[in-house]
Amino acid sequence: MSFLSPADIARISLTCRYWRTLAEDNRLWREKCEEINVTEMERPSDRRSGAWAETACTSGIEIVGYRAASSERYAFVHGCHPHAHRHYCDMDDGPKNVCLARSRPLTGSCILKGHEEHVITCLQIHGDLIVTGSDDNTLKVWSASKAICLHTLTGHTGGVWCSQMSECGSIIVSGSTDRTVRVWSVETGCCLHNLQGHTSTVRCMSLKGNILVSGSRDTTIRVWDIENGECIRVLYGHVAAVRCVQFDGVRIVSGAYDYSVKVWDAETGSCLHTLTGHNNRVYSLLFDSERDIVVSGSLDTTIRVWNIREGMCTQTLIGHQSLTSGMQLRGNILVSGNADSTIKVWDITDGQCKYTLSGPNRHASAVTSLQFLDNGLVATSSDDGSVKLWDVKQGTFVRDLVRLRSGGSGGCIWRLKSTPTMLVCAVGSRNGTEDTKLILLNFDADYP
Repeated sequence: MSFLSPADIARISLTCRYWRTLAEDNRLWREKCEEINVTEMERPSDRRSGAWAETACTSGIEIVGYRAASSERYAFVHGCHPHAHRHYCDMDDGPKNVCLARSRPLTGSCILKGHEEHVITCLQIHGDLIVTGSDDNTLKVWSASKAICLHTLTGHTGGVWCSQMSECGSIIVSGSTDRTVRVWSVETGCCLHNLQGHTSTVRCMSLKGNILVSGSRDTTIRVWDIENGECIRVLYGHVAAVRCVQFDGVRIVSGAYDYSVKVWDAETGSCLHTLTGHNNRVYSLLFDSERDIVVSGSLDTTIRVWNIREGMCTQTLIGHQSLTSGMQLRGNILVSGNADSTIKVWDITDGQCKYTLSGPNRHASAVTSLQFLDNGLVATSSDDGSVKLWDVKQGTFVRDLVRLRSGGSGGCIWRLKSTPTMLVCAVGSRNGTEDTKLILLNFDADYP
């Protein structure tokens, strides 16, 4: 393969899946970059130069604008700067391609590379700061405007599986397979506290003020004061791994592999309710504390809506065929993404499914994440390497936002997060066909 031209490699990749996988090897394309004397770029200094580009083509990302993302052109790219890369080869030269489109134009796009050959397991955004956690045992703090990595947080001796940022954006907390919780300074990148006590992987956490709630595979929930680094109390009651927690400052809601959801008094540590009804593991939770509503997603394929004031199930949402991977709630409208490759729009007041977002433009494999944007729009990501935009008011497909050329052969969008003007996508693969990176899409528009 190394003796072939980029154009020939691109043609071979179209013959069958086996040759496509070989043709998308990143080491091969690095060699091709060296052959054409691609040199290192200067470090980017602002969002209009370097990593951030005008509305054109950037680092294998085709900005489609107002038309549907149907271009068959490919962008052959390899980033020279260690963290931020831009497009610099002819659009017809090779097979790497990310296509973007939205109902309004992009003012810039950017790629930040890091956590090489590992998975980005958690993603947080606060203003200009982006925080990524990975199974490479580290977290990274990025500046979106400068398109650089500010800090690499080292200290965990196992993969990082969850993280949170404080409301003021000055503190990061992280949980790991090394059974510890660490508290970090955003400004310095230093570890302020190493919180020990869990006896297995810390899988989930929720932060309110200086109080952190962490859930672990050791079946317990711990409440910490991150200011002084002390464990305030330990909550016992689950009999299997705790998979998800939510905390509003007064009450804690937890979902576990014992099929139950529990509601706790954070001050006393007492269990207020044990919500039963699921017949398989609980993987996801939403908590609307103002309305005393909890929504839980389970491996039993159902979603349940609970009134936690009364401790009762008000609706059971039936229709998905597999695990619910993500949910978001706006008013009475719930949007759920599922491993069955579909997205469903529900009315939680009557439990009816208003729309199933599928059809010819559906995701080809499991939905991994979703984010509400503006005016009833939802962005969804998938194991198929795409990000799609949907109108949940009409139940219709709008357009593709991102499409990885390696989608279908390993490339995956793992996580999505949004700010009022930016969508961040965490990208990687299981087999090395796609470098681990963040794709940043900057929309000059206000999201709610």
